[in-house]
Order: sequence, then C-alpha cells, then structure tokens
Amino acid sequence: MSEQYITMGTNIVCTNMTKSEPLKIGTPSRVCTALTENSLPVLRIVDCKISACFSCRVPQMKWGGIIVSLVGIAAGALLVAGVIAVVVATVATGGLAGGIIAGIGAAILPAAEVVSASLAIGYATMVGSAIKMGYDCEHLCDASLDAKWELGLPNTIIEGEQAILSRSFIPCPQGGIVTLIVDDNLANQAARMIADSNRNMHEEEMWNQLFQGMIGGAIGAANPVSMVITAAFALKDGFDGYAEDDLNINQYEMLYENKEFEYDYQEKIGEEARNTATEEGVEAARGEGTYSDIKGSWGEYKGSKQNETKAIEKYQRAESKATRREQKISNNSSDKMKGRAKSARQEASHQRNIAKQAAKDTKYAKGKFIGGLIGFGMGIAGSAVNILIDSKFKEEEYNMTRDIVSDLNELHKQDVQKSKIVSGGK
Repeated sequence: MSEQYITMGTNIVCTNMTKSEPLKIGTPSRVCTALTENSLPVLRIVDCKISACFSCRVPQMKWGGIIVSLVGIAAGALLVAGVIAVVVATVATGGLAGGIIAGIGAAILPAAEVVSASLAIGYATMVGSAIKMGYDCEHLCDASLDAKWELGLPNTIIEGEQAILSRSFIPCPQGGIVTLIVDDNLANQAARMIADSNRNMHEEEMWNQLFQGMIGGAIGAANPVSMVITAAFALKDGFDGYAEDDLNINQYEMLYENKEFEYDYQEKIGEEARNTATEEGVEAARGEGTYSDIKGSWGEYKGSKQNETKAIEKYQRAESKATRREQKISNNSSDKMKGRAKSARQEASHQRNIAKQAAKDTKYAKGKFIGGLIGFGMGIAGSAVNILIDSKFKEEEYNMTRDIVSDLNELHKQDVQKSKIVSGGK
C-alpha cells in the first residue's frame, strides 16, 4: 500500500502527552522540497525537532505523586495522633491498656522534639519535587533531538537519510510513542483523547500515592529518618531519569504484543524491605528504632515485674507483722503496745499501696511492650496493604494506557486512509 511522505509542519502526538492539541514536527535544517507541491521540506528519520514540549505525564505523576504522598503521610500521622490522644483522654491513662497505647504511639509517631525536623525535610522534598516536575514538563521532550524515526523508507534517501512516512514513529525513552497524524481534525481528536486519558491516569496515581502516604503516616513514616530516605530516593530518581521507573509503561510492546498486566511484587517487596532495613539501621545507630524500643520495653517490663514481686513480699511481711501485733493487744494492753500495733498497720497499708502501684506499673510496662509489637506488626501490615493498593492502581493505569494505544492506532488507520498518496514506498 502506498503511503505519504511527511513534510515539515505535520501534526504529531505522543501517548504520554497532557496537552490537548497536537504539536508540529520540523527539521533543524532545510532539506529537499522536490518531492512536494508546497515547497515544504520532506522529513527524514533524523528530523525530530518538536515545536514544543508535550508536557509528559510521567514527571507529573512521579513528582506530583511524591508531593501528594508527603501530604498523605502528614494526614495519616495527624489522624493517628488524634485518635491516640482521644483514647488516652477518655479510656486509658495507665495500666495494660495505657501501656499498649503508649507502645503503639512510640512505634509509629515521631517524638515531639523531632516533629519540626520531619516537617522541614518534608517541605524541602516537596519544593524540590515541584521544581523538578516543572522543569521536566518543559524540557523532557528535548531528548527527541537525539532520537530517530522508526520505519523509514529505505528506497528514498534524502541527503544521506531515509525519508519518513505516515507509519513512522519515535519510541520515547519514557515509554511513550510519538506518531504522525496528517489530518488536522483527526490530530486534534487524538490529542484531546490522549490528554484526557493521561490526566485521568494522573488523577488515579495521585489517589494511589495519597492512600499509600496516609497508611505510611499512620504506621510511622512521619519520622525524620523516613523523610530523609524519601528525599534520598527522590534525589536519586531525579538523576537517574524515568527509564526504570514503574510509571514507565513500554507502549511499543503494546503495539505488537498482546501482553497482560504483570505487577512486580518481588521488586516492590524488596523495595519495602530495603527501606525498612535502612531506617532501622540508622535508628539503631542512634540507639533508637522499633527494635530498640521493643527491647527497652521488654527490659522495663522485667524490671517492673521484679519490683512488683519485691513490693508484694514487703507488703505480705508488713501485713503479717501488723496482724500479729493486733492479735496480741486487748483492752488491758498498754498504750505502747497499742501504738506499735497501729504503726504496724499503717506500715502494712503503706506497703499495700506500693504493691498496688508496682502492679499497675508492671501492667503498663507489659502493655507498652505489647503495644510496640503491635506497632511493628502494623508497619508490616501497612506495607502489605500499600503493595496491594499500588498493584490495583498500577493495573488500572496499565489498562488506561493500553486503551490510549488502541484508540490512537484506530485514528492512525483513519488518517492513512484519508491522506493524499505521494510515495510509492511499502
């Protein structure tokens, strides 16, 4: 089937674009116009000068996701702090229940003196992410100048390079596909369809990161160490680009292979494990962290248990002594004997109060240990829930991307049928 040569100024769209109108393709230098009727240069596989940036969805989803995630972390931490405050104020101020609440709070909430550090790190990360997102949305497509069009016409060589046809495309390093649409109406339709779908996908990812952030904040991600780890990985991503990011969906494969969505659970679990291990390692070096807290709580419980045992023994001895003295006195007993019996009873009462407080302290220490274990378990459970949430949203984003590629392919077929035939290439 014959296809059309492509001239400078032809419409182009990208499957990752968020702009609602098509861009134009040009050339850094003027080339042969002999094959055209309008004196416009015929473009070659090396002519990849795009009129503007497509405003790629990938950096918007990546850096916008980090910002929203940090907001979610703050919201989750505040929610848990509020719940704990209410419970402490209305239900448990001591004993086993009070200890459990205290243990959970210590495991998942930052200490008051380091909250300002968490806020500062989080704010700096958000500002940096916003700057990076804005820059990449304006300049990420500059990489197209180093690209080449695929499926050029081998038998038409212009100034040493193959001419391109309507079937030609540029595989974007961010996973998108840049394609040509000659017809203006179809090009506008394609751009609107793609942009709307990508904006919906962006919204899905924001909800994904918000939910994960809230769960993360509720299980302990609001502390400075977690914030530093988030900032460090964000910085690394900024230098590494988006080629290996899980937001980068290989759409080229979608064109030629009927692939189904596969979520990389192993990689995600490994990522969560690395983050947890890093955080615990840093905290352990400072004598803090979940393990240190649980170990300390266990030590407090054992110490409290020993104190309770000693207090009970003292109370029992004092009670026995008071009982013996009380049994010895009568109406005829001297004031001295009665005074000794009264003093012994007072001492027994005092030791009873000490034993009661020791028992209460033991229950609190035991509860704090249990609360620490619960807090650690909440961290593991929260990570599992986040992985499940992420997998569901990523599957939805994958399906939305596949719909974009499919719809664009149909519009491209219509464009080929409507295009004026200039080339006899196949």
